[in-house]
Amino acid sequence: MTQPLPTSSNDTLAQVGDEIVHDDEVVDEATRQLLTGWLLWALLGLLAVVIYSGRYLLSSDSVTSEIAGPSAEINYDAYSVGITSVLYNSAGRIDYTLEAGEQTHYLDSTTVLNDPYVRLYQDSGERWNIAARSGRILVAADSDNIERLDLSDAVELFQISATGERMTLSTEFVSLFPGTETMDTDREVTMTTNTLRQTAIGMHLDLRQDKLTFRSQVRGRYEVPSSQP
Repeated sequence: MTQPLPTSSNDTLAQVGDEIVHDDEVVDEATRQLLTGWLLWALLGLLAVVIYSGRYLLSSDSVTSEIAGPSAEINYDAYSVGITSVLYNSAGRIDYTLEAGEQTHYLDSTTVLNDPYVRLYQDSGERWNIAARSGRILVAADSDNIERLDLSDAVELFQISATGERMTLSTEFVSLFPGTETMDTDREVTMTTNTLRQTAIGMHLDLRQDKLTFRSQVRGRYEVPSSQP
């Protein structure tokens, strides 16, 4: 005869298969499973909140940059293509003309030129032609007159005399001062004519007196034209 297992008033036993477990152990196991499930869902919810917050912040930054970006980039008030300007002297004759492929006027009163081309006229009838890839106009503080025209990047000045002789000055930068009709540069300059090639560092050109002065390191050689056909 099988004897019943002793029980007490404080413990309740349950038999699962061949094992006997206390009811409070079954409850504890169920509680742990329930808590684990809730903890997992809580972590997933927290992760979703973090992801959504990050996407919202990124979206807000993008919108803010889109709103603030364009206003920060607008620093000019005029733009034109294919411009031609003609300046006359007090006698009513053309002093010089200025052409450019593009012209942009900025709020600091400077004007940037693409592919500028300048023609400087002289009383003798001869003229200087200046071509460059870029230029910048600086106006006088008390007027709209051009105080200085800076030409840069593959600058070439050339003049053809009445006898047909061509003289070319090549440099990377030169400043033109219309008020004094002078040009200056501290860069390397190469002068070529039909019979001469000369290099120097720095140059000053006085258009009124038609006087060209090289500043330093002047070197040159004569090139005799070939008599061969």
